[in-house]
Amino acid sequence: MTRRCAARRWRPLNGIRGTAARAARAVLTFAFLSTVLVATGGTASAAGRTVTVSPAVGLVDQVVAVHWTGFHPTDPSGAFTVTLFQCKGAVPRSVSDCYQVLKPPSGPNEGTGVYDGTTAADGTGTASIEVRPAQDLPVLDCTSTNPCSVLAFENDGSRLPRTGLPVSAATAPIRFAPSPADCPPTSSSDVRTDGSASTSHALYTWAAQVCTGSRPLALDYTEISSPAGRRDFLNGSVDVGLSSSPVTPDEMAASPAHRTYAYAPIDVTGVAVAFSVTDTLTHQRITDMNLSPRLVAILVAGSGLHLFQDPEFVALNPGHSWPMEVQPPLLRAERNADALLLTGWLEADHAARAFLDGNDPTVAVDQFWRGIAYPTDIFEARDPNTLGNYNPRSGTIANARRLFNFQPPGDGVSVSTQNDGIMAVLDAVTAKQFGFPVAKLHRANAAPTEAFVAPDSGALAAGYRAMKTNPDGVTRWADVGATNAYPLVKIDYAMVPTSQTTAVKADKIAQFLGYAAGPGQVPGRLPLGYLPMPPDLAAQTTAARDAVVSGATPPPVSPDQPPLANDQPAVVPGGPSAGADTGSSQGSGFDAPTSIAAPSAVAYRAPATRSRGRSGGPLGAAFRALAGSGWRLILPVLLVLGLAAGAAGPVLSARARRGRRHPPTGPTPA
Repeated sequence: MTRRCAARRWRPLNGIRGTAARAARAVLTFAFLSTVLVATGGTASAAGRTVTVSPAVGLVDQVVAVHWTGFHPTDPSGAFTVTLFQCKGAVPRSVSDCYQVLKPPSGPNEGTGVYDGTTAADGTGTASIEVRPAQDLPVLDCTSTNPCSVLAFENDGSRLPRTGLPVSAATAPIRFAPSPADCPPTSSSDVRTDGSASTSHALYTWAAQVCTGSRPLALDYTEISSPAGRRDFLNGSVDVGLSSSPVTPDEMAASPAHRTYAYAPIDVTGVAVAFSVTDTLTHQRITDMNLSPRLVAILVAGSGLHLFQDPEFVALNPGHSWPMEVQPPLLRAERNADALLLTGWLEADHAARAFLDGNDPTVAVDQFWRGIAYPTDIFEARDPNTLGNYNPRSGTIANARRLFNFQPPGDGVSVSTQNDGIMAVLDAVTAKQFGFPVAKLHRANAAPTEAFVAPDSGALAAGYRAMKTNPDGVTRWADVGATNAYPLVKIDYAMVPTSQTTAVKADKIAQFLGYAAGPGQVPGRLPLGYLPMPPDLAAQTTAARDAVVSGATPPPVSPDQPPLANDQPAVVPGGPSAGADTGSSQGSGFDAPTSIAAPSAVAYRAPATRSRGRSGGPLGAAFRALAGSGWRLILPVLLVLGLAAGAAGPVLSARARRGRRHPPTGPTPA
């Protein structure tokens, strides 16, 4: 969904008191950040208690670790557990400043609060909590400029006070990374995008980075899926469609009047199998797991209840005491490219296909999945006897939160860490932000000691190098049989118009692509879990950017006709222009877009910046004009400047006196 929040505006401070107030704010800001950065997280204390959050700065919608000391040990009967809340303000004034909705199983699905944190005999404890920025939790309005906090207090049997904080409370400040909620308010967007969910982390981050500055760009993104991104672009609903897989002939036929387009790579990431499993003997979280395509097929095809007892699983995952059962997997309900990639990996494996066809000698496939045709871009609940449990959910974030809260896909299902494990198919970036362990997947034809690999940067890079070009000659798809590479690597592409677009709109789209291929790939601006785009992909994006600009509709010739606004729809009524795609792909199943030759090197144009320092302002302009016209006018110019300064002196002096008589009272919300 699209998430926005209006930015606050403040009246400027003038005069001596304004300068002092700005200096005081700078000192307070430095003191706050110094506190946050100590000990890898913010720390505050109350009656000897301390709380530390890690990480504590640069946060997004993610899971953080909260550690406390000096608390009363949790009693064996369950007394003196610890509650954690996310709150507004670096130091909340009372519990009413906090989001008090508990996460499951103590509360509903939208809750985040933790109720059952336990404290050891030495007074210390650690728990995890999901913290959300303003775009995901508007009631707290946590942004890069509005610090928030985590509150911890003991459940000692007393009621929460109506005012103030509990006696046992301790807090720690947290600060979020810039997000779209930090952007200035706008009535319309410059570039409207939607589509692939795995681009969401990059798009939300970039939207906050480009919405201010000398060339601000209002970037709007709606998280849906790759098929939806292709559909909405082809029918003209958005300026840019985001997809991990190319257009199909059926999609082309459904939008015969579509614009010509190019594919611009945006990011490189992967599909991961994340899990939440506890060792039944040590009661410690298990963080390592090896999976073959056959085992993943058993999981997703309705037969995974006893996956942890499968002989192959036991052989590949020694050293742990696994729970008895695995709940049905958490899968996305909408059509999506991740499902297409995963099921293509299963289809290419002989043992996985044998299981799906009912030819596995050790485990029978559910009859409703027997002979199922893979690959497919949708996971469906097929067995009418398990529809309440095998229940794919819409959206990546819904499945991630269920996995974090140890909730199976079916509502009302009772689970326990002692008896159950839960697994999910997610993109690698979401898995990393929520701190999930992910399974190592089998690499075809690899040596036995190197047969399994996780979606880290090295394996993703190897997977990218092994990718094959699709029949369209432009987009690429993972080679699931590649050796020494992560098999489920993918590229997210932006479908961008190369015709029927105004020059103003084309310039804005080009600005977006330039940032995505350049500054947006720099560590710190590119969220963890993405692989920075290799130079050849960046060059392809640059070529697509240039094609967008060159294919734009020229501005109107008549001086009486106003130019189109930035939010003018990019689609012009009528059919595609000459050279538009015909939908022919020689029976390949993919569309071939307009051919674009990639340049040999990537070139970026830096945005224009305002002049600063000694050369800026009217005086600098006057001297530059003087230098351009020669020194013969120096005396007249100096005379004019002197007269202007003499006339302005009394005015400035009077304003200064008025400022002293009526000092400003400080920053006031506009």
